[in-house]
Amino acid sequence: MTEQQLAIANVPVQQWREPCFEKKAFRNGTIFSELNKPFFAAGIQSNEDAEPSDIARPAGPDPEQVEREQLFMEIMKTGFFLDDLTLFLDTHEEDTRAMMRYREKLQEYRELKRQFAEKFYPLTRECISGCEAGENVFFCWQKGPMPWEGERELCGTTKNVCSFR
Repeated sequence: MTEQQLAIANVPVQQWREPCFEKKAFRNGTIFSELNKPFFAAGIQSNEDAEPSDIARPAGPDPEQVEREQLFMEIMKTGFFLDDLTLFLDTHEEDTRAMMRYREKLQEYRELKRQFAEKFYPLTRECISGCEAGENVFFCWQKGPMPWEGERELCGTTKNVCSFR
């Protein structure tokens, strides 16, 4: 069998373009519009594009649960934005506009997680402020529910603050 060349890859270097909005980026799977190459089935409408608050709920949804889901969705979208921007910066570390946007989004991400921890419970180690009940003061976050479980109490207290300094 002889060796044959099947293809030669030609990948242009990505240039900085202003990222699209977080909701659209999260839905498309990239913050850069020029990298969005949808598959043929992408035109089919579904509830996948809807935010949790946009989906019809049974009568009388718990307002606290709705608020928790909305804040958690903002955290996920901002985290996704940061991940995609990090990939860009891996190959464009000198791009000052991208680095400035990264710093802004990182601060926003930290603030969102701080808000979530204050209102509900900590999501990450950085958000653990310590609980007042029990011996495992530093690891009581494990007793907290996931955002979709509808609970609020954590280790006998409802206040936990992120510390990022």
